Amino acid sequence: MVITTLDSLIERVMAEDAKKYDFLADTLWMYVATTEKTEDEGPRLLLNVDESGVAETFHVSDHARGQMATDLGIPKRYFDRMVETAPELLKQNAHHWLYAEPTRRMIRARTQQPELPAARAWLSDRYRRLDNIEIARKLLPEFDRLSEEVVFHNASVTDEKFYLRATFPRLTSEVKVGEPVQWGVQIKNSEVGAATFAIESFVLTLACTNGMVVGKVLNARHIGKRLDESLSDEAIQADDRAFWLAARDMLRASISETEFEKVISTLRETTDGVRITAPIAATERLAKEFSLSEAEQEAVLTSLASGGDFSRWGALSAITNAAQTVESFDRRVEMEEMGWSLATATNREWERIAVAA
Repeated sequence: MVITTLDSLIERVMAEDAKKYDFLADTLWMYVATTEKTEDEGPRLLLNVDESGVAETFHVSDHARGQMATDLGIPKRYFDRMVETAPELLKQNAHHWLYAEPTRRMIRARTQQPELPAARAWLSDRYRRLDNIEIARKLLPEFDRLSEEVVFHNASVTDEKFYLRATFPRLTSEVKVGEPVQWGVQIKNSEVGAATFAIESFVLTLACTNGMVVGKVLNARHIGKRLDESLSDEAIQADDRAFWLAARDMLRASISETEFEKVISTLRETTDGVRITAPIAATERLAKEFSLSEAEQEAVLTSLASGGDFSRWGALSAITNAAQTVESFDRRVEMEEMGWSLATATNREWERIAVAA
């Protein structure tokens, strides 16, 4: 779901935050089970925790299931198969490793009335929690303090990740005549261990509102880290202050006009050079190179053909345009990152795609 206003984003983040809580427990006090298969859905994984008289039962999300499988050393595909068809074997395998190598784990949960709470993530008890509500509290006010005018572009809060995008209207330039782009910033986060916190550069194509993530230009560093629970509250608070100050500085650095000019120079170079000679074959090569689905490949080919620009710029624009047709915002961002990967590919790599036969 794309969020188009800042007020809607804040409302969504606050509503989600009100449902979230964390549960710390030793694996010695955990056991798994599965629900019965129904006409509408297959069996679901249940995690039961009963430690020191505090009992909880969770529906385990697919993401948390993958984390649990990896932590227990069980291949995810086999873990899923046991959930689907062999619940007793699942218990035997999971319980052996839960009890043979006991450790404390953090379950990041969400209430979901009238159902059981959902286990969103299975993480180390030392996992550093960077919640979306803290971004709203610590970083959103910084937009009003930046030296540039900032315009909210869009945002999304998925089951696994958070995205916020804003642009800097003054930093606008043309890649080619009639195709201006605008510099911006993307803040990305995951509360469930699916990605690290990052502040990345973002380019918006104004003619068709395609986006392209160019985080490598600023070498956006993932500045989150784990905190050992042996630290005092004072030390934790000091570390948190340092973290958000560093994030603030990175946000300010994202405005860099010099970096924008470097990106524009790179993008202008994509308008020259070898051109696509066989659109269908080239699109097939792009699909293979970037692991596009059949639907995504078709969307890229349609955009490429309708645009009529068979330069590298036309190809990467077709990818970022096709990204807008994808339902998953997470996948949309992945495809927008592909656009920049294509822009920065070597000439030989591009020629292999452009002249595919």
